[in-house]
Amino acid sequence: MDLVDRIETTRFLGGEFLLWLWFSRDVTGGEIHIPGRGTLAVSLETQLALADPIADRERVAIRGVDPFGSAEGGEALAAGKLPRKVGLRIVFEQNEWVATLDSNTLALAGVKLPASSSQAEEQLFYERVQRLEEIHELVHALYAQFLSVRLSPAWESELAPALRRWVGTGEIMDETDFERLHARRDRGSSKKKRSKKKK
Repeated sequence: MDLVDRIETTRFLGGEFLLWLWFSRDVTGGEIHIPGRGTLAVSLETQLALADPIADRERVAIRGVDPFGSAEGGEALAAGKLPRKVGLRIVFEQNEWVATLDSNTLALAGVKLPASSSQAEEQLFYERVQRLEEIHELVHALYAQFLSVRLSPAWESELAPALRRWVGTGEIMDETDFERLHARRDRGSSKKKRSKKKK
């Protein structure tokens, strides 16, 4: 399988990633713990585009204060559509980024960076580059956290059924159960690191 085929066959994961972010927002209030980094405050707001993963032309676009709490967004999910683009806000270590995230490529657009503390033009440039790198790293860290759960047995046994209930009835998973399943991934990573050190 070449690179293009691999991208096409796994493209649906981007939509599931945005769905997981949406689900996490409702369960935890948007606080997501990333191993080795800390807790990120993740908000989804302003804009939401959904598309059928099979028939991409069937799309729904919603804008407003909270499109993720709208009846139209819920109906689109119930019809089998996945998030295609979302308005994303991340707060980490007192810094805030705002951007639009595309599920197909995980590309960020319209990025609004944290306020700069530098005055000199050269320092300002390097600080902006650093902030851009940080937001890309944070999004990739979130995606890695999602994948660690998506590829685990807990996805099919617990998280997928909870997602279906949430989409179908609005029932929200217990936050303690959500954190337990994600903490399990942290412990697994720690065990692998310890076993490598023993070797």
